[in-house]
This record gives sequence, C-alpha cells and structure tokens, in this order.
Amino acid sequence: MTTLRLPESTFTLRAAAMLAALAAVLLALALMVVPAAAQEMGTDEMADSGMADSGMADADDYVPREICAGCHEQGDTFPEGHHGRLMARAGGDLLERSCTICHGPAEKHIEETSKETINRFPKDDACLTCHPSAKGRMSLTTPAHQRFGVACLDCHAPGHPELAHGESKAEPMLAADTAFELCASCHRPQASAARRPFAHREGVDRPFDCTNCHAVHGDNRTGRLLAVGDGGACVACHTEKTGPFVYPHPPRGVNGCTACHEPHGSNNPRLLTRRTVSSLCLECHTNVPSFHDLTQARYRACQTCHVAVHGSNRDRALFDE
Repeated sequence: MTTLRLPESTFTLRAAAMLAALAAVLLALALMVVPAAAQEMGTDEMADSGMADSGMADADDYVPREICAGCHEQGDTFPEGHHGRLMARAGGDLLERSCTICHGPAEKHIEETSKETINRFPKDDACLTCHPSAKGRMSLTTPAHQRFGVACLDCHAPGHPELAHGESKAEPMLAADTAFELCASCHRPQASAARRPFAHREGVDRPFDCTNCHAVHGDNRTGRLLAVGDGGACVACHTEKTGPFVYPHPPRGVNGCTACHEPHGSNNPRLLTRRTVSSLCLECHTNVPSFHDLTQARYRACQTCHVAVHGSNRDRALFDE
C-alpha cells in the first residue's frame, strides 16, 4: 500500500491560513470590546489617553446650541452659514449638537466661563467625527501635510459665517478666496511658476486652482498628483496623449509628462523644460546619426520629422502617429 506524503510546504501554508483566520477573529472581537470599554472609562482615564482633549463630545451628553447662543451670538448665526446648512440638511439633531461636536464638552465651561474650559478652535479629531475618511487617505496622499502638522483649520475657515469668507466665493469653507491663493501661502515656488508666461490658466490671468490636479484629501485617483508613470493627472485633460501606443516614447514611462514639461508654468512655449525642442531632445538623444548636421537649422527642428513625440502606433522612430 502506497502512502501519500504531502510536501511540508502544504502543511506550512495551511497553518499560516489558520493563524490568519484566528487573528482576524481576535481583531473583530477587539474592535467590539474597545468602544464598550471606552464608554466605561472615567474622566481621569480619558485624560490619560488623550480622549478628553480630542474636541469630541459624547452624543448622549451635549449642551444644546440654544444654551450656547445665550452668551455666544455665533450660536444663532451658525445655521445661516455653509457649514450650518449642511448640518441641517443631514437631519437628526446634528445641528443642535454642533457646538459640542466642534468645541467639545461644555459642562465645565458653563460652570466657569473661561477660555481654558472649552476648545476655542476645533481640533482635527472634531472635524473627523463628520469627515472620518479624510484622515486615512491624507496620510497616504499628502504625507508632508501630516509631517508638518497642517491642521484642518489651517486650510479651512471656521463654520461661522462672520468668520468665513463670503458666500459668493466658489469655496466658502476655505480660508482664502480661491484654492490657488490658499495653496500659494505655503507653496510659493509653485505659485510663482504659475505666473510665468506659459502656464495653465482660466481666462487671461487667473491660474488654475491647484485642486484641478491635486486632490489634497486623497479622494480621487490623482491623489498626490501622479504626474509620473503614464501621465497621471495630466491625461485627464490631455486625453489625446493617453495612448497606449505600440511605440511609446520611453521617457514618459519613467518620469511621465514632467520629463519634458513644467507642470506649474514655464518661460518656454508648450511648458517645455528647455527653450527649444532640439535642446530638450538632445538631452537624451546624444547619439544622433552622422548625417544630422546640427549646425544646420533643419536638423535642429526635430518635430519636423519625428511628429509623434508622445508615441506612435505605426513607426518606431516616431515619424508617424
């Protein structure tokens, strides 16, 4: 009788699968236990864990907005602003709990009306109670913002209409008139480039809003502006350059569009990184054929013959699209 012997790797894989399943069950149980344990934590334990300073109030223990409005007139005007209207549209008692949702528990503040007993400026955790998906995406798409401690209110205006920018602005919840002006307050080299003679503009003199290409909250495919690879954000508008091509232009697969173009603005036509097309081509194509006499102008007009600079479906030398 022949005994069937399975490789040891088979048993190893089965054991690994069983351990992974067990870990998933334990994680699920832990997630069920943690919220219950958090509700049983005392005030001192919450302070030690940092939860007391998070700017969030328990849904069952809040001060109604009308009580806050007795001293703070912003409590009456808040529903008239963009943020208040969105909360009212969401329904439920969200609008009535808005003060404690953003500024944290207010019981101590009612007893002692000082700046130390309330969160005057909402912290990020308060914003994330309504916008929870932003935190995970931003850590991947805009890690520099997190490294340098950029907070929600560094870019967004408070929800009170008298503190926010006017309702006529395209983005009433921003801390500036336009997204471009807001980003330019930190990203000055890019903002300066956008004012060069050749740049992406709306009309004559208004630069594109940065959010046309950058998704600062990571809520679409451009995310961190994937301008490398096969074009990333650029091909969303320049679809005719998308391909795929039978004979692609190799630099595009390495550095994307930015291998030849300045994304924010350039002193050169077509946003090129060099003044002339030939100067740009010769940075890579150093081994030009001997009959290309570069002292003659016609051999410096590369695109006269190599017309398919972004890629070709017919010719390896990019003579034809």
